[in-house]
Amino acid sequence: MMTTASAAAVAEMIEAGAFGPDCRFVSFALDGQHAERDQFASSVLYGTVTVADRDCHRQSRRLVFKFKHPLPEMRAFVKNDEQFHNEILFYERIAPSLLACRSQGDGDDPATPSLCRYFYGRNDCADLATRDMVVLENESVRGYRSAITEHRLCLDFDHLSVALRALAKYHSLSYRAKHVDRVKFMDLVAKLKDTQWNDDGQWLAIGARLEGLFSSALDKLTSRNGGKDDQRADWFRTELLADTCNTLKRVMEPAEPLSVLCHGDFNRNNLLFRYDDGGRPVDALAYDMATVRYGSPALDLSFFLYMNTDRQTRDDHWDALLDAYCETLATAAGDVPVPDRGRLDDEMRERAFYGLAHGSFFLRIMLEEQKPVDPMEFIGKTDDEVLEVLLSFGGDRATEWVADIVQHYLDTARAET
Repeated sequence: MMTTASAAAVAEMIEAGAFGPDCRFVSFALDGQHAERDQFASSVLYGTVTVADRDCHRQSRRLVFKFKHPLPEMRAFVKNDEQFHNEILFYERIAPSLLACRSQGDGDDPATPSLCRYFYGRNDCADLATRDMVVLENESVRGYRSAITEHRLCLDFDHLSVALRALAKYHSLSYRAKHVDRVKFMDLVAKLKDTQWNDDGQWLAIGARLEGLFSSALDKLTSRNGGKDDQRADWFRTELLADTCNTLKRVMEPAEPLSVLCHGDFNRNNLLFRYDDGGRPVDALAYDMATVRYGSPALDLSFFLYMNTDRQTRDDHWDALLDAYCETLATAAGDVPVPDRGRLDDEMRERAFYGLAHGSFFLRIMLEEQKPVDPMEFIGKTDDEVLEVLLSFGGDRATEWVADIVQHYLDTARAET
């Protein structure tokens, strides 16, 4: 089925001139690569296309084809239509506009982030949704690949630092764009569609279940503390969990002048790394721009750091990692004002709840080893049933992990009184 879909996609791309004018089809073959196991919002295939131009000169392209989820219920559940709208908008309009605001250099400018090469996008939705697609170059042709690490969740310091420097370059484009033509930039950002809130005002598939996920982590912290809550945990329960949806909406609301076009899902499963001859990472490339949104840089930072570090790494390297981000941000932005470390720390205290909220359930899904997680398990269930399913993922190990990130948030967001 998917071979037919990808072959049809190639024919459509040739007709649209994605490979240049007057090209004709020569061959198409699926590659042996597979999508990451945590890729469940869409179907991803890898293939090599060969076309010939009017002079019979051939070119081959290794491509990544992303299609919407085959089930209508899941397409609606994960907001596939909105995701594809955003990704196509990003590659066709936003990215070219951002890159045009670079202060100097070309695509090899060290201050410019690495982005995927985009070939084609379609988002007709409704009855034609199964043919909708986003097609990118397979970045292995430029030497990028998934992180070479032993742990499924954690990245080591070198990978973390390289990824944060890449994120800083990406964020710097927003500051430059606002500096050059704020009206044009904001007009483009306004065309993005929200991918995290449903029509009922509930967040993702979780909504009210967030309180239960956090409560289990707080109970674990209480147990560690000899059965007592400290004042920071009390503050977390009474101030942030009293209405978790409003807390999230508050931290996700853009605030000037610091807001940027965030990736929205900046995580190792959406990152590729390039390595030197010694095996050390030297660059990172983010893909899957489906959940881009305008907001504080702390949204991307908190998501990435809470999803990709363990407690020891946070204890040992938190400051150095944020320093690496700030240093690169200032260099990449040139003479355009950007937040310094002190201002960024304030943003993290105010808005790192974003990364914490995502980590409260994504970490559980990532740590589930007994069976692949099927998002269909969430459809049609009551709040209590969904919470029970979520709490079962990853077992006690996952509860400990989430408790660790909550403890770090309490330690950095609010000093004990």
